[in-house]
Amino acid sequence: MEKSGDDPEIRVTQHGNSPEDDCYDPERMDQSNTPNTTIAQPSPRDWSFARKCAATFILSAFAFLQPLAETGIAPAKAQISRDLDIRHDYQWMLANSLILGGLGLSSIVLAPLSEVFGRKPVLLGGCLFFTVWNTACGGAGTLAQMLVLRLFSGFGASVGDSVAGGVISDLWPAELRGRAFAVFMIAPLLGTALGPIFGAFLTEGADWRWLFWMTSFASVATIGVAFFFFQETSKDALQRKANQDGADENTGGKGKRKLQVTITNLLTVLGPNLQRPFRMMGTQTIIQVIGVYMALLYGILWLFLFMYPQIWKEQYQQGTRTASLNYLSFALGLVAGVNIAGHLSDRIYARLKARNHGVGRPEFRIPTMLIGTILAPAGLLCWGWSGEAKLHWIVPNIGSFIFAVGTYVSSACVSVYVIDTYTKYAASATSTNLILRSLTAAVFPLFAPYMFNSFGFGIGATILAAGFLAIGVAAMCILWFFGETLRARSPYCAATINEDST
Repeated sequence: MEKSGDDPEIRVTQHGNSPEDDCYDPERMDQSNTPNTTIAQPSPRDWSFARKCAATFILSAFAFLQPLAETGIAPAKAQISRDLDIRHDYQWMLANSLILGGLGLSSIVLAPLSEVFGRKPVLLGGCLFFTVWNTACGGAGTLAQMLVLRLFSGFGASVGDSVAGGVISDLWPAELRGRAFAVFMIAPLLGTALGPIFGAFLTEGADWRWLFWMTSFASVATIGVAFFFFQETSKDALQRKANQDGADENTGGKGKRKLQVTITNLLTVLGPNLQRPFRMMGTQTIIQVIGVYMALLYGILWLFLFMYPQIWKEQYQQGTRTASLNYLSFALGLVAGVNIAGHLSDRIYARLKARNHGVGRPEFRIPTMLIGTILAPAGLLCWGWSGEAKLHWIVPNIGSFIFAVGTYVSSACVSVYVIDTYTKYAASATSTNLILRSLTAAVFPLFAPYMFNSFGFGIGATILAAGFLAIGVAAMCILWFFGETLRARSPYCAATINEDST
């Protein structure tokens, strides 16, 4: 193992060189063009608590736009189907979920870009791209136009989630990441629950096209706030800027020519970095195990969200606005999950670290993950069977609450586990997660109406709950018993044993 002089991470290498030796290294590239000018930069982890919280909140605002765009159109099914001539359930499901395909595909590009050029340019550029295509969705005149525009809007909508792993890793040490990630996830997860409520009330009083235009207004506001108040968190990007400024002073502006050369050779520079997520998916067992777990969890989550209005309209004969209010139980579950995932995860991590002689390990996130893996299927069963039996409306809402808690706890613990494991390449590692879960979430709702119509809400929920519980337990066992061995063999992993103690 080798440790760099100013980076607290310990990199584990095999057979000589790391596969990242051919990746973009600003310092190495600069040496051939300019004098060796290195200006020490404080790590973002040394920023004040308020400054780090501000960056986390702004990042959360970017991530809020994604679920708002995904779920907000669900209550407008009748209006959109009428105007765009949508006649089949699968066509409507495609209009809803195709955005998720763009989310998954773009994440494996945006995350590596943020590791090369910094977090802020990617955040602003990605959100601007989303704003343009989302605005165009409001002017769609045919189903084909809507499908294409939704797909392209997804390419920018994922920017918050794509960069989140890198920003959280930049700012927060391991012992605080659970709570930091919990705070970050408040807005996007509440967006998942509040989007349908927003859509229901807006479409009752205005045209469905305003759903897209209002989301674009929120996106423009977020870009404005981030432009002025979000500060770059990537240590490499900050160091590169400082070196660039120093080189310009020493060379009388020759550093600008160096920047032009870098742009000319952009593809050469980016190639290895863009390959990293694919390499990780193909070679990292940890990534593969977590990918299957998260893909199934999010597939079930989106299937649940798209079927949620149906249970209230078919079983309880509620109107659109009244039915949308039942999403509040899901939102409250997410808020409760924030407290469990954030505080409990960090508390258990600290306690297990103390028992392990002060040595922290990513596997210490698994016990909290177990809680979520049990709660999610339990809530799903409660929701499905109580709705099937038409029990009092509060009972399915309790099931929705429990399912939301379990989903959040599981998702947050997995995300922090990935950040702890692949600290330097956290953005690339989380992007592999995003593509698998987004593509699954896009596919699952396509068969939702057919499955629940054939089996009913009770048996349908049982099938999903049993499948997730079996795969979830298997995934946790692999990570708990073999995670350390797998990390030791990986050239991408940061050996976190000293990462949060320096």
